[in-house]
Order: sequence, then C-alpha cells, then structure tokens
Amino acid sequence: MVEQESRTRTLRQERCNPTVLFTEFSRSYRDNTSKIFCFFEGYDSQYYGIRVKNFTRKESNYFYCDGKQGVLKIHKMISLREKYNDAMVAYFIDRDFDPSIHTENNVEKYANIYETPCYSIENFYTSLDCFQEILRCEFNLSDLDDDFSKCSQLYQNRQQEFHNIAGILNAWVALQRAKKAEVNLSDFKLDKFIQVSLESIGSTYNVEILAGKFSESATLTEDEINNKLNELCSQNCQKSFRGKFELYFLYKFLDALVSDANQKSPKYFSEKLKVSFQFSPKTMISDLSQYADTPNCLIYYLERYKKPIFI
Repeated sequence: MVEQESRTRTLRQERCNPTVLFTEFSRSYRDNTSKIFCFFEGYDSQYYGIRVKNFTRKESNYFYCDGKQGVLKIHKMISLREKYNDAMVAYFIDRDFDPSIHTENNVEKYANIYETPCYSIENFYTSLDCFQEILRCEFNLSDLDDDFSKCSQLYQNRQQEFHNIAGILNAWVALQRAKKAEVNLSDFKLDKFIQVSLESIGSTYNVEILAGKFSESATLTEDEINNKLNELCSQNCQKSFRGKFELYFLYKFLDALVSDANQKSPKYFSEKLKVSFQFSPKTMISDLSQYADTPNCLIYYLERYKKPIFI
C-alpha cells in the first residue's frame, strides 16, 4: 500500500514537471489555438474551473503545477517564446505569506498572472458572505429568519476567537517561511493544537510546543513574533491568515452546526431543520465551490479571455 502511494506520488510529481507541462501545452495549443490554457497550483481548478467556464464561455485546458514556483516556471518558459504571444494562457497562484508578485517593477512581467488578494483560495470559503450563502441554500434559512441572524453572529464570534488563538501560529509559520526553515505542514494536524466548537475555541499550543514539533524550525524572538502578528492582524485576519487553517475552522464549525440543526431540540435553532448537507475535510474545496467568494479582481482578470456574445 505504501509502495503504491509512493509510485502514485512520483507519477504525479513527474506530470507536474514544468518541462512535461510545457510539452503537453505545446501539443494542445497546436491542436486548438482558440482554447484558454490554465495553469494552477496543485488542483485549484476545483475552485477556478467553474468560474473560468462561466465568465469566459470558452473551452479550456487545465494543467496542474507543483505549487506557486511551478506556475512561475511554466509562465517563464511560455513567455520567452514569441510563437505563443497570441495564445490565451491564464496562470493562477496564491499570495501566501509572500510579498505580492505584482510590484511596480513586475507590472508587465507578471501582468497575465492572477494572484489571490488573500492568502489562498481557501480564504474565499471562510468569509461571512460565503457562510451566509450556505445558511440560505443548505439550511434553507432566509435573511429575515431569527436563526439566520443568530447563526451569522455566532459564526463571527467564534471566528474572531479562532483568530485570537491562531494568531501566534500564523505569525510563527509566516516567519519560518520567511527564514526558509524546513517546516513541512503537509501532515500538520491542527485539531491537536486548536479545538473548535459552537460554544468556544480551545488551545493547547505555544511557541515552545511548535518548536519541539518541528526540529528544523528557526529560532524566533518574542519581538519577531509580535511584529509579524501585528502585521497580519493589521489586515483582515480572515484574509491574511493561512487558508488551510481558516478552512479547518469552517469545517469544524459547519460540522457542529449541522449536527445541532438535526437534534430533536437544537441549541442554536428554533426548531429541528433536518439538514442533509454533505461535505468532508478532503473535498471541501469542491463541495462548497458554488458558495465561495468570487472577488472582483478575479472577474476582471477572466474578462480578458471572455468570448463575445453575438446577437
């Protein structure tokens, strides 16, 4: 089983290789020059795909890159070849904790790359707007219902508490990334450090515990952490904090809310609702895609590829 998973991972890495992707793109472009060729970090097409289709009304091909650097590498390979100057190529990357690529010096260089205005696409799923859309469609609540207002306020209260507790963690991770420390979060289990319920948010971590878990992490001073925390919190935490942490909060909150709604005597609803809303931690990006935010900057970016409507 482990051997099979290792082979699958190796094959996936090979397919994400920029040279392999460039070859696939070249063949696809030769076969149909009118398509939009989309390059994503990993499998972000689960969010972007339906939006590319709806806003451009054109056929598209998807290519899955090995993270942000993979997208930037393939962007460089295609941009350097004049034969693809007229190709409709779209690139999508997450901002992460990094400085924006769209600096004054890079306006033209990266003009055709879309960068999220928040940490990552996961943050598009955790806004109050997205949560309220879920209430309308999955809990069948109208904006005038008392339960709608109560749940909206409850979400904001718990999310604020979550941000207060997760702030140090986000600052610590951001600094580790800035120092290029070997901190791999792929198997990081947030539920061992932060607990989410409808009643409260609990915490069982501190900086010492984080440093002990990641032996290769860089040593940080209290001032460094506080400065980074202030920087992140000076923005909207729901947007500036790590997207996967934010999505963890949303999953735990929704899971508990659905459970409560289906109780004979629910605590947070005026009556039992019989909610059959299905979602899981591994498939939330696709499960909730229809409810996620679509920022104006993404709409503006996609409009450049839009197919004209003939009347």
